[in-house]
Amino acid sequence: MKEEQETAKDVMEKEELSEEEDEKLPFANARVVRIIKANLKNEHQVKMDVKLAANLLLGEMLADIAQSMDKEDHFTLSIEHFNKAARKYREIGLNKKRVLRIQKVLEKQRAELDEIVTEIDLDFPADPSVSQ
Repeated sequence: MKEEQETAKDVMEKEELSEEEDEKLPFANARVVRIIKANLKNEHQVKMDVKLAANLLLGEMLADIAQSMDKEDHFTLSIEHFNKAARKYREIGLNKKRVLRIQKVLEKQRAELDEIVTEIDLDFPADPSVSQ
């Protein structure tokens, strides 16, 4: 048991970033990790490459938002400008819900069509003497 704890401790120490590496990241890595872990329902060990990738992705997203806001004519940027620039990221969840809703409608229509085809087949059985 003690060996397992030491091994886990060694792994954690190896995965820790040096200050120099941490300075190159867009955000404090510890904060990004806390956000990730706060949103996980189950206990998981998050590998260092996941932590770094999440940090870099957040940096890229913020850079994209900043570039969009930079296109504004106004000198002073307000929350409206930020919301406009960040809109595409916030709409991803809404678009996913729309796609799921459309899929359900299409599945329901498919079931209705299958039912109609079955009724037609029962009402008009295929004549074996007629070749297609």
